[in-house]
Amino acid sequence: MTTSITLRCIAAGVLALSGLAHAGPAARNVDPLRLQYERERAACMQGQTRQPRDVCLREAGAAYAQARHGGLAGPGDGPQQWAANALKRCQAQPPEDREMCERRVREGRVVGSVEAGGQLTTLTVRSTDIPRSPGG
Repeated sequence: MTTSITLRCIAAGVLALSGLAHAGPAARNVDPLRLQYERERAACMQGQTRQPRDVCLREAGAAYAQARHGGLAGPGDGPQQWAANALKRCQAQPPEDREMCERRVREGRVVGSVEAGGQLTTLTVRSTDIPRSPGG
């Protein structure tokens, strides 16, 4: 009787391990874009976003479609690229504002979040210069 139980336990263990072996390749073939979509969809369904459910689901689906076509992120898309883009936008500023714009990008403090509606970068500069005329 003890031998029978031992054989059953061994057989169950072998079956479990063979099941894991078959699950291994499937786990490697999981689409990370699909997983992200499923997480976003779950957040929509659970009311964890600040959007109405229908809008949230529509945007999650649209983001998934864009990501599958390579429209959301590209090579080098990250904080360094974002800072480089911000510095390029400073080039559109008038010459007298360009330096402060670049300092704000490099040294500024970010407040807010994308989830809350946007990020704002601020830079506080103290000056000891006394204006020559009021308001100037």
